[in-house]
Amino acid sequence: MKKIPIVMDCDPGTDDALAMLMVHAAKNIDLRAVTTVAGNLNREVTAQNALDITEYFGIPAPVAKGSYPIMKKFEALDISVMGEGGLGNAALPKAQGEFSPYNSVELLHREVQKAAGEIVILATGPLTNVALLLSVYLEDRELIREIVIMGGAVYYGNHTPRTEFNIYTDAEAAKIVFQSGIPIKMIGTDVTYRTPVTRKDLDCLLSDGKRVSKFIGDLMFYPGDGERPFPEEGIYIWDGLAAAALICPECMEWKHVYVDVETKGELTYGETVADMDHYLKQPPNVHIAFGCDKEKFLGIIQKTISAID
Repeated sequence: MKKIPIVMDCDPGTDDALAMLMVHAAKNIDLRAVTTVAGNLNREVTAQNALDITEYFGIPAPVAKGSYPIMKKFEALDISVMGEGGLGNAALPKAQGEFSPYNSVELLHREVQKAAGEIVILATGPLTNVALLLSVYLEDRELIREIVIMGGAVYYGNHTPRTEFNIYTDAEAAKIVFQSGIPIKMIGTDVTYRTPVTRKDLDCLLSDGKRVSKFIGDLMFYPGDGERPFPEEGIYIWDGLAAAALICPECMEWKHVYVDVETKGELTYGETVADMDHYLKQPPNVHIAFGCDKEKFLGIIQKTISAID
């Protein structure tokens, strides 16, 4: 089986951590590098989390430190969302290894050049690094096979009424990426809100006692406690769905439409404006996921657990 070479650009983050394990374990994916960006937390914390995860689970990919938003002031998520260190209740030993000597944009560029025409970027955080890559190294636009993005909202925002967090954090960067001409798959709130993972699902997935199962459970605040009960409706594994869309695109229901990003609206900054009815008369530039085969998604997580010691 020919593997897809990828760089994961991320802001770990609980769900980024799971997504990283998923692409590492997938038989059809070759994880070449991990680049980090400020998003869920500041760039120092996201980079350290990524390095800790790769070392603890033996993921042979260099980790690079990344960027803050291009135009707007950086605002991390409240610690109540993902825990103080961003990894839920998980506690990993601090990595002894070193970061890549290249920053995230430089490492992305090197990997794009090495696998010209084949490389896929899985972007599960704000799109700052990717936008800087496309702005500094214009030739790389022709060499990227696809960008798979966890971000965006057509109908359901998760940060403001109209926006999703990753796009809102750096809408100017997102606009550059969406208008780049590179094939894009968008896995946003519209599919994640339709794919809750319940306590029963996690009971089945995490019952084997393996350290990776405990780590995933700790990421998701599973099984919950008096201070933080596990939600009855389940949880949304945003970045895990993006990883699943890369590993198994046929698991998703897609619509191919034109998308642009609002950067000037007082109430709509960061909105991914999807022209579902072709009012703007522009050619489609994004495949948006609107549905997911949940059993196949859970099956990918199960295979991840089975593959990792």
